[in-house]
Amino acid sequence: MSLGLKRGTVELMPYDPEWARLFEQEKISIQDVLKDDALGIEHIGSTAIPGMDAKPILDLMVAVKQIDDYSEFMISLKKLGYSFMRDNRSEQEHILFVKGPDECRTHYLKLTTLGTRFWHEHLLFRDHLINHPDRAEAYRKLKHDLLRKFSDDRASYTNAKAAFIQDTIKLAELETSGH
Repeated sequence: MSLGLKRGTVELMPYDPEWARLFEQEKISIQDVLKDDALGIEHIGSTAIPGMDAKPILDLMVAVKQIDDYSEFMISLKKLGYSFMRDNRSEQEHILFVKGPDECRTHYLKLTTLGTRFWHEHLLFRDHLINHPDRAEAYRKLKHDLLRKFSDDRASYTNAKAAFIQDTIKLAELETSGH
């Protein structure tokens, strides 16, 4: 199975174990170009959750010490085919890089500072779904319901998942705090 999805559209593919292998390859490449600046590289999103149907786009999150001046990261990541897309620090504490042709992105790389809320929530969400198959199945069903409504409107599809994602993060936080 290959990666890539027409921009703006939604398509869900059955989980492919190849996604984990592709992540490991990409992780090594990113570590090679960012060197000691990469404090953590994580596979996030639905392609990181075994058994989860997902858009065939690999989501990665890279933690660095600081992202105030990310021009050096832009130069390094460009060597791997990544392009700067957007600076989301005002809303979500990350810088977005994309890989793949404009009409068919294959990778999303979110560059953030280690320990931010953004970093923490993405790992909580992923790990909670991996460890709670019932919750993961509810998410899978929600994604298919939303696909039927928003197959040509990725922004609406993504926005409609937000409440479920935030509820899952709250459940994960309660669980990790021992309540």
